[in-house]
Amino acid sequence: MSNALKAVGLVILTAIYIPLSAQIDTVRIYVNGLTCSSCSKAVEEKLVLVSFVKSVRMNLNYNEATVLVDFSKEIDWDILAKAVYDAGFSVGSFFVPACEKENYLLNGLSCMDNYFYVGSDKRSASTMQYALVGKKFMDKKTYNFWKNKIPMPAPKFPTSTKHYYYY
Repeated sequence: MSNALKAVGLVILTAIYIPLSAQIDTVRIYVNGLTCSSCSKAVEEKLVLVSFVKSVRMNLNYNEATVLVDFSKEIDWDILAKAVYDAGFSVGSFFVPACEKENYLLNGLSCMDNYFYVGSDKRSASTMQYALVGKKFMDKKTYNFWKNKIPMPAPKFPTSTKHYYYY
C-alpha cells in the first residue's frame, strides 16, 4: 500500500474517531451505603442498564461509581440517580462534566443551556465537573444546606428540556 493511501486512511480514521470520542465523558457518583462487593455489583448492574451509559467502574474503597456516558444519546441525570436508588442505595453526591471542560451538547442544546449555577460568586474557572444540587443528587444534610440557594420560582429557561442546578 502506498504511503499516500496510508495517510488518507489515517486522516479518515482520525476524522471518525475524534467526534466519537468527544461525545463520551465521565460522571462520578458517590454512593451511600456500599459495604461489600455484592453491594457494589448491585449498583453497577442497575447503572449499566441505563441507555446512555457506556460502562461503569465501581470503587468500593471510595464508595464511587465512575460512569462513562454517551452524550450523543438523550441524557437524563434523574434516571442515572434513580438506578442507584433502584439498587437499594442512595446518592451521596453526583458530579457531571463541566461546560468549561468541553462545551458538549446535552440533549441537543449547548451545555450552558442545561445548567443553572447556585453556588457562591467565587467560582473557579478551572472547574472540571459540576456537583448537581437536588434531592436525588446529594445526601439529605447537604441538600438541606443547598435547597435554600435554589431560586424560587425557578428561572425561566429557553426550552422545555430538563435543567439542573449545580455548584
